Amino acid sequence: MRPIFLLCAFFVAACGQSGPPTPGVPVTFETACDKANEGKRLMLEGFVDYPLSGFDDAAATIMLRLRPRLASWEKTVGASAKLGHGANSVEGPPEQYKNDYKSRDLKLHLNDGRVVGYSNKVKVSGTMYYTSAPGPGAYTCGLANTLYEIGSGFQPVPKWR
Repeated sequence: MRPIFLLCAFFVAACGQSGPPTPGVPVTFETACDKANEGKRLMLEGFVDYPLSGFDDAAATIMLRLRPRLASWEKTVGASAKLGHGANSVEGPPEQYKNDYKSRDLKLHLNDGRVVGYSNKVKVSGTMYYTSAPGPGAYTCGLANTLYEIGSGFQPVPKWR
């Protein structure tokens, strides 16, 4: 009986990240990466941008950079997003700009189906985890199983190329 219990406990733990994403507890960027938040569902409100490095055509997800203000890279947190056109996903840059993409190329699909750009404030909920070896323009923690919702002060979608 004990092995069955252990197997069930392992299965429940392994499924912790599955299922539809849910809203998290609002926190500030200053406290988001605190050790006490590891493994918890958090919500941050800010602006997302593409990663610094290029895109892998075989990747199913990418790590967006989430920051508190458009003009600042302080307190940046990573936020995973599926590549695609569905809810809680982000489109890759147009093929002709794959190696020379700009922030204005970002098209983020929110949970409710709306599409926003890099200059739109969004609420991002996810399970916090620590990343390995942060570098310049990187982040020390990230959010997994993310939920993207419209943030306060919604602005019209920017014009794309």
